[in-house]
Amino acid sequence: MPVDWVVIGLDNGGTTNNGTILDSSGRFLLDRMAEVPSDVRDGPDKAIRSLVLSVEQVLGLTGVPITAVRAVGLDTPGPASGEGVISSKGATNFGHAGWRGFDIRAALADRLGLPVIYNNDGNAAALYAHHVRFGAESERRSSVAAIVGTGLGGGIIHAGHVIKGTAGMAGELGHVPIPLDGLLGEGQPMPGCNCGQTGDAESVASLTGIQNNLLPYWLSRYEGHELGSMPLSVAAKLVRKYAEDGDEMALAIFRQQALAIGRLFTIAANFLDPDAYFLGGGVVEAASHFRDWYFAEVRAHTMLREEQARAAEISLVPDLDMAGARGSAYAARDWLVAMGQPVGPAVR
Repeated sequence: MPVDWVVIGLDNGGTTNNGTILDSSGRFLLDRMAEVPSDVRDGPDKAIRSLVLSVEQVLGLTGVPITAVRAVGLDTPGPASGEGVISSKGATNFGHAGWRGFDIRAALADRLGLPVIYNNDGNAAALYAHHVRFGAESERRSSVAAIVGTGLGGGIIHAGHVIKGTAGMAGELGHVPIPLDGLLGEGQPMPGCNCGQTGDAESVASLTGIQNNLLPYWLSRYEGHELGSMPLSVAAKLVRKYAEDGDEMALAIFRQQALAIGRLFTIAANFLDPDAYFLGGGVVEAASHFRDWYFAEVRAHTMLREEQARAAEISLVPDLDMAGARGSAYAARDWLVAMGQPVGPAVR
């Protein structure tokens, strides 16, 4: 495929990598998932080889030569530094001892011989949502995205760029404490988060929050419920299906989650006042009737001033399965522009 230059976006996950290519005109050359096993549980060496294989796969699918690639964007789950150094304590997806303190960005850059620009997966999805919504106006807009998954990720985009902060920890929306008055049920314990805090957004609005905090309480209120006969780790993953089917207890759980996200967006409105608030995660991929109900609950509990309600919007993250890879590609392209990289025609 004849192109001047391209950037590649890689979304690294616990089981698979997804890749894409963005060309110099701003066009994605793949309109579907391009996946290979991520092999992260086998340690850094094998996982880096799998990321290289992801690059080779997307080049093969599009017919673009490696000489056309100017940079690679990479995202991974956290916790990791803003430069892509995995936490010294490891992480859920990086349990192998070799990952502790491992610089995944530098390792991939060294293997490819190309610049690699790193973001966490929440930031990458937030960046994609921002670009899709605002297009040519991206650099004049700001947004906040909350991505509900195993944890609660997300990102803050200002003037079209990810806000990382001095230590790379900005945009950790899941660990923002939220008001719990009127959110918790009668006698419901204060929810705790794996980060050590109590009462932050992730302790309610995440799969981990369901398993550790919400489901045990609600099962005590609905004695004899089918989910009570299962291990919590199994039952928690089934709550969404029950909610889609209209189960009263499951809907109560997700109503608490929606209220928590609405309060999180309300906090963001008061210190960021963004142009848009984006919601992503498993609920976006749920049955449409449940997704619409959940989204309406979030909107109802996001308290904006009249002026803000007229100027801002609350939307869903589009193309969620491809948002990470595409956001990573946007980050690589933006880095090229910021660095003034020469991006002349590729050698063919």
